[in-house]
Amino acid sequence: MCPVPSRADRILALAVLASLAAASPLHAVLAGEFLPHRAVYQLTKGSPRGGLAVADVNGSMMIEVAEACEGWSLSQRIKMTVTDNMGGDVESDSRYASYETKDGTLLRFQASDWQNGQLVEETAGTAERPATDQAGSITFVKPGGETFDLPPGAVFPVAFNLDLVKRMDKGEGFFTMPGFDGGNLEGAYTISVFIGKERESELKPGGGELGNGASLLGGIVRNVRVAYFPLASKTPEPELEYDMELQPNGVSPMMRLDYQRYQVRAKLIEVAPLPRPKCSG
Repeated sequence: MCPVPSRADRILALAVLASLAAASPLHAVLAGEFLPHRAVYQLTKGSPRGGLAVADVNGSMMIEVAEACEGWSLSQRIKMTVTDNMGGDVESDSRYASYETKDGTLLRFQASDWQNGQLVEETAGTAERPATDQAGSITFVKPGGETFDLPPGAVFPVAFNLDLVKRMDKGEGFFTMPGFDGGNLEGAYTISVFIGKERESELKPGGGELGNGASLLGGIVRNVRVAYFPLASKTPEPELEYDMELQPNGVSPMMRLDYQRYQVRAKLIEVAPLPRPKCSG
C-alpha cells in the first residue's frame, strides 16, 4: 500500500490561498486586498517521481476563507484516494480549520487526518505573541502538553499568502520567511518561495467549465514554487514542495504538489466570492 501524506494535504490547501485573492478586480489585488472566497479543486495523478509511480490518484479539495472585522477564518477539506500498483487503495480525509487575527498576534487551529475511516492524527491549539516582530509561544491542547517557541516574524497561513501576492506585484523573484499553521507537532518551519517568469496558463476552460468563474481566467500567469522546511528537522530536504500558476488577478488555474513517491495535479473547477464584513470605523 502506498502511504498518503497527511500534513502535506493541508499545505496544499493553504497554498491555494496564495492563488485565490478571489473574484476581485485587478486593482484590488495589486493593492494587496485579499477577498473572502470558496474554491474547489479536482485532484488527479501527476507525473511519477523516483520511479515509484502509483496507479492512480483522484479526489477533491475544498477551501473557504472568510473575513471578519478583526481576522480571517480558514476551513478546508481534502478527500483523496491513492491506488498502488497492486490495486490497493488508501483513502485519506484531511480537515483543517483556523482563525488568525489581522494584527498577527493570535492563531487558533485544529486539524485531523483520517485514513480508511480511522483517525490517525489530530491537533488543536493556539499560537500567541505580543507583536509580529516578537517571539511567542505555541500551545497544543491536542495532544496535550506540547509547547513550542514561535520565532519572531513567523507568518500565519492567510498572512503568508497576503504577503506573497504583494511580493509578486513588486516583482520579487525569491524570498524566505518563517511560518506556522498548527498542522503537525513539528512547530514552525521555513518557507522558501521562487517566483518565475510570465507565460500562458495550461488551463483552457471551455464549454461552460467554471461557470461564472471562467471570467476570472485568461492571460498570463507566473509560476510560483514553494518549499517547506521544518525548523526542528535535521535533514536538508523539504517536507513538501509544490508549484502553481498565479495570474495577475490572483487566481491560480493549476497546481502541482510533489510527494515523495508521486505528484498530485490540482485543477480549479469552482471559485466564488464570499461577502465581506461591514465593520465600523
